[in-house]
Amino acid sequence: MPLRETEAIVLRTYRLGEADKIASLFTRQMGRLRAVARGAQRTKSRYGGTLEPLSYVRLWIFERENRDLLQLNSVEIIESFFNMQKDYRVQLAAQYVSEVGDRLLPEREVNERTFRLILAVLRALKTSSEVNRPLLYFDYWMVRLGGFLPAFDACSSCGRALGDEGGYYACGSESLLCRDCRPPNSLRVSGDIMAMVKSACLKPLDKWLAEEKAPPGCREASHFFEEIIESHTEKRLVTRAMMEEEV
Repeated sequence: MPLRETEAIVLRTYRLGEADKIASLFTRQMGRLRAVARGAQRTKSRYGGTLEPLSYVRLWIFERENRDLLQLNSVEIIESFFNMQKDYRVQLAAQYVSEVGDRLLPEREVNERTFRLILAVLRALKTSSEVNRPLLYFDYWMVRLGGFLPAFDACSSCGRALGDEGGYYACGSESLLCRDCRPPNSLRVSGDIMAMVKSACLKPLDKWLAEEKAPPGCREASHFFEEIIESHTEKRLVTRAMMEEEV
């Protein structure tokens, strides 16, 4: 069992028996994986608080051949995001990032750009006073890096230009439709909002947050991207429903 070193973001942890934990980790060098932390639930565990969800850590891990579940050897914290729990809205937004990462990222697929994206979004949530733009930025780039970003300027059914009116989508949608092709009970995203998304999300997140105030429509655009993400995970996001009440 070779011992490997890697940086990682702790996405989630699960109880395993009375003393152990399973950690869902998004690692920089190995992609998303699961590993057992022996004795992590004990009072005097050698892991301490290093496996708190969304901690940015350096870890040493045993990779066992033909085994999906790896074994942690040791962990040290590089950066903690524990203090975000003081603000419930920020905590909820961070939990959404964790849930999407845990469900959407393929196992063992290295993705440096997504790793840097999650770190940038967590740092923005930690230092800024808002959650809407970091969440929109996260949603846009998770969809884009995942390879399923739809066209914003044309109906996916008939090809008609959407223009200033924008497009429509419903539950389970993965693209935008024009007024004539829209399904019943659909929601609309205006052309101005989608133009804002394409422009703003191409900037570094910290620059976007620093150079202007939050534009209107961020949550409206996020709802569309959240629908795409749920469609691809094939499962409702628990934190999405919670955010509707708080964010």
